[in-house]
Amino acid sequence: MTDFERGNEEDWVGRPSKSQRKRDMVALQELGESLIELAPEQLGRLDLHEDLVEAIRFFHTLKDKEAKRRQQQFIGTVMRKIDPVPLREALEELDQLRFQQAEAFHQIEIWRDALVDGDAEVLTELVGRFGLDPQQLRQLSRLAAVEKAAGKPSKNGRALFRLLRQSFEREQTPD
Repeated sequence: MTDFERGNEEDWVGRPSKSQRKRDMVALQELGESLIELAPEQLGRLDLHEDLVEAIRFFHTLKDKEAKRRQQQFIGTVMRKIDPVPLREALEELDQLRFQQAEAFHQIEIWRDALVDGDAEVLTELVGRFGLDPQQLRQLSRLAAVEKAAGKPSKNGRALFRLLRQSFEREQTPD
């Protein structure tokens, strides 16, 4: 056999296989799809290449399913020009932030429900932790419990939740 038929082995060393290149391209397209799902303000926080931002904005203007599919492929092509590692890390941070926000939301709901049910220990904990007015908490809790028992929309329950959320956010925000 000649070198032409066998190919030069030096050309193939260290080069990814066709299957690996295809997997890499699909991974970039999936990364592009996760960028498409971000809200514009979240997208603005990421340091993205101008062409990529423009391609994502154009995607959101499209209506036709096939046009969106082609634009997603184009976004994957644009992604080949940039380093995906910082983007993946930034998306991981955003996921962690969303997870933390969801956890905080659930904790605030638990506190609100406990206050509406009349749990004095939670009241004492929240007054000590956030420095809230105990009389205001008791009043909102009592009114929310009355609304809940009557089957009415819980205006005071929402006010209680808002108060707890604002206090929690003030605690989380460094001064």
